[in-house]
Amino acid sequence: MLLLLALLQSTGVKVGEVSDTSALLWFRADATGRMRVAYDGRTSEWAEAVAERDFTHVFKLDGLKPSTLVEYAAEVEGRPALRGCFRTAPTRDAAEDVVFTVITGQAYKDLDDAAGFKIYPAMAKLKPHFIVPTGDTVYYDNDPPLAATKALARFHWERMYKLPRHVDFHLKVPGYWEKDDHDLIWNDCWPSMKVDRRLEFTFKEGVDLFREQVPMGEKTYRSARWGKRLEVWLVEGRDFRSANNAPDGPEKTIWGAEQKAWLKKGLLESDAEWKVLVSPTPIVGPDRGNKGDNHANAAFRHEGDELRRWFGEKLPKNFFIACGDRHWQYHSVDPDTGVQEFSCGPASDQHAQGSPGFDEKIHRFHRMKGGFLSVSATAAGLAFRLHDVDGAVVYEKAF
Repeated sequence: MLLLLALLQSTGVKVGEVSDTSALLWFRADATGRMRVAYDGRTSEWAEAVAERDFTHVFKLDGLKPSTLVEYAAEVEGRPALRGCFRTAPTRDAAEDVVFTVITGQAYKDLDDAAGFKIYPAMAKLKPHFIVPTGDTVYYDNDPPLAATKALARFHWERMYKLPRHVDFHLKVPGYWEKDDHDLIWNDCWPSMKVDRRLEFTFKEGVDLFREQVPMGEKTYRSARWGKRLEVWLVEGRDFRSANNAPDGPEKTIWGAEQKAWLKKGLLESDAEWKVLVSPTPIVGPDRGNKGDNHANAAFRHEGDELRRWFGEKLPKNFFIACGDRHWQYHSVDPDTGVQEFSCGPASDQHAQGSPGFDEKIHRFHRMKGGFLSVSATAAGLAFRLHDVDGAVVYEKAF
């Protein structure tokens, strides 16, 4: 079944930005043609698949009912449709259980199975309502071949998402995609950075290409409300950042003033029982001493201190951070503010490396292996579980 789906439409379907009444549905034809989607008793108009957008199209699914299973059929004219399903979010006051997963570090060279990463069938067993890929979904710069052109960058996405396990998972589980450095243009990048001269495409083209390859709304920073129990915030860590090597101080930023104001306002106004910030990069850490790319590094200490202090003072009881980027799993508690962070770890054991080691002042758990993070909000509370690549729970913390 998985192989058949991959042959019919190589990169499957990605459903994203699910709310209680709407969703976005992305899919790709293999060449020029017409595409449409049928869902909830309706059929969209035909859309043209054109080379300028890599034969992709995003359909807006409106008028959906909350907490409802939506079945869909994504069709390229002349081919059998790909069929899948997803569940819409509950209304903001509905007290329903929610489970989601968090992943990072999908290096193709470190695949642990020819059919796709082992974490995908492991996550599917949990029947998550959604997934958050936190970035480094593909590696343009150090996963051969070097993505020196837009065509080669697109190849990285096609290669990753035509793997049968990935196709099958995303037919049933929607996502909220975040980007980071490796799936944008270059390691530790910022907008004005001078990157390898072999690259023929720019930072801006990398931004546009990411939006071409995933279902995403108007802004790359946004929040998702899943009933009374949970609200999740997703942030943009590349588009607004200062140069990593600029002197630190009040003006140096990763998120930018507008995004920070939006985040603080939303966190304070939300009446969700639990608030989870999913960040492409660490905020608590600790990270390696030679890095200068995130809020856990000395390079961005001023903004990092500002954010941790604000989170600790304003949201002392029901706020947590889940992060990607790092190639090891951990649960950390900032000793100065009490802010807690869970790192999901890389997508495979082969991609685990680089940890500075266990820090008894900060770590409650540390493991240099691959896997994923699951988060569940239920009547009993909020639980974070770190899993190995086969899905076994290696650490659990409930609140």
